[in-house]
Amino acid sequence: MEKKNVFISHRWDYKEDYEKISAVLDRSKYDVSDRSVESSDPLVGTKKEVTDAIKGKIDSASVILAPARPAAVTVGSMGLKEIKYATSKGKKIIAVDTGTTTSVASFWADNDIKVVACRKDSIENAIG
Repeated sequence: MEKKNVFISHRWDYKEDYEKISAVLDRSKYDVSDRSVESSDPLVGTKKEVTDAIKGKIDSASVILAPARPAAVTVGSMGLKEIKYATSKGKKIIAVDTGTTTSVASFWADNDIKVVACRKDSIENAIG
């Protein structure tokens, strides 16, 4: 089984996005090492310390998954900063439509980032 280090960009106030994506990864053909921030172990410290810790998690990931919902990439959000940082590092980024909203952010199409359904086959195909 192939090992994949995955970072799921998420906000804990939308935990259902993280939980849906994580559940699909658990059923995937990959041996997944989740590099995401855990709710049981939130990052603490100064803004710079938290940002640096998140960058470290992104650096250790081979693929970044992000909810496709508009709130995930609002101007000034940590999600947007995570995606921009991952892009600057040449990371594979996949937006996942978890079905929790009726729309997806135009940001993904504007930045040529693939949006896939939150299904095992769709995510596996996108990861490659």
